[in-house]
Amino acid sequence: MKHIFIPDTPNVSLVAFYGDKPSSLKSLLILLQQYLVNSAVFKSKFHPYSLEQAHCTVIGCEGLKTELGIVNKWFYEKRREIKYIKLAEFLDYLLTSNLFALDIRFGSYKPSHDYNFLSRNFHPYKRSFHLQPSRNNTLIPILIGWSVKGNLITLELETLRKQAQKCNLLHKYHNRTESIDNDFYLRLGTIKGQFNPEAIAEIETEIRNILQKIPPVRIVLEKKHLAFVQYQNLSLPIETSKIIPLSEITEQKLLELYPHC
Repeated sequence: MKHIFIPDTPNVSLVAFYGDKPSSLKSLLILLQQYLVNSAVFKSKFHPYSLEQAHCTVIGCEGLKTELGIVNKWFYEKRREIKYIKLAEFLDYLLTSNLFALDIRFGSYKPSHDYNFLSRNFHPYKRSFHLQPSRNNTLIPILIGWSVKGNLITLELETLRKQAQKCNLLHKYHNRTESIDNDFYLRLGTIKGQFNPEAIAEIETEIRNILQKIPPVRIVLEKKHLAFVQYQNLSLPIETSKIIPLSEITEQKLLELYPHC
């Protein structure tokens, strides 16, 4: 296979709640960021994202514009397949999908309750917050919620991501055909430095316990909350990112966001 270099940046992602957010979600982000700011373990090494910058990733749409079309980054890098993104079909799917609106719930996941779903084989309580190792001695604090009906987790987000494959868009975490990623996640900032694994685990447990004790934070995800973002930095700072709401996007506008050979 001919080698193709598809850059990390600039590139394109489909996100939700980028910029403005429901007040309940903002309050939760402030609570968790303040906890990390005041942590004796991390001290001044936690750098919180702004409330506007924090966002939920729906599906990364990364690719490279070529003469034959836009090569999808994740089909190429995860499965070694060259597939050209069908932009018009993907937009039509999003605009006509009956999946929306979704009731998204953060927090109040009790370890003893069966929510009819495991995230990467872990109970939602344990996955509700974690510190994800990244490059250059960096930890990424991640808050995760799920779509729910009643007191059970549903699979609408996983369905959306799997349906995108029909448009030649592979979700980054669908490495294999049997992979499942139903997580609705936000990154809270970055933590620079090396830390004791036991201290990291203790912080994760403390925040998970905070999340299980608070009333659930429920937000409604509608199509009006979706937007395509062309980002120059993986953390998607507002100042260097270009955002186009789903309600305003066209195939041509989306095409223009992609880097080219």
